Amino acid sequence: MLGVLVKRWALVVATLAALGGCADRGLASGPTSTTGTGTWVTVTAAAIAAAVVLAALVVLPALRPGGSALGSWVLGLQAGGVAVAGAIIIGAAVRSEQLLDRAADAEQAASILRLSSLDGRDSGFFTLIVLVTLVVGGLLIALLVLAARFAADTDRLERLLATGLLAAEVLASMAGWVLVGLGFRHAGFLLPALALPILVAATVAAWPRATVPEPTEAAYQ
Repeated sequence: MLGVLVKRWALVVATLAALGGCADRGLASGPTSTTGTGTWVTVTAAAIAAAVVLAALVVLPALRPGGSALGSWVLGLQAGGVAVAGAIIIGAAVRSEQLLDRAADAEQAASILRLSSLDGRDSGFFTLIVLVTLVVGGLLIALLVLAARFAADTDRLERLLATGLLAAEVLASMAGWVLVGLGFRHAGFLLPALALPILVAATVAAWPRATVPEPTEAAYQ
């Protein structure tokens, strides 16, 4: 069992390292021309695949008969998505910090985080991004992983905790719809709003069900 867990988490670390490396490599040698649609489709598919793999490593070992498969998968995919996004952001921030030291006449390189007056050409700005991503992203991943494993189990308290987190996400999604109705069309508001039906279904599925006690030996007498 220990060997299996080690192999699983080694795969997680390798996946995150590869994502960070891809982000770093893309920033280092990316073309100055506009990125084509095919490239974005490939990168998006790879990110989704990595999130699914990470979610499977979290959910499948914890899933029990009677556990909420839908609730645990929704939370597990969220944890995988946060991990993938965090790896990309860290890779982009590290490479952008390196670009600050490039000579003014050096060949231009593509950068996800475009250098502007926001960073003030201070490497500490990108260091702060890395630290915030590690701390906030790590805490969020830990919360989602625990909730996913709780939803996959049959313990009533654990299912209640997982349901509470999903219910909070439902409220946030409803707030997203309010903002969309007010005219905000940014993806940061639109995507959570569109996820409302899935979140509602996951919340209902994760709600703890009353367990039927097994008949005792005296019941047969």
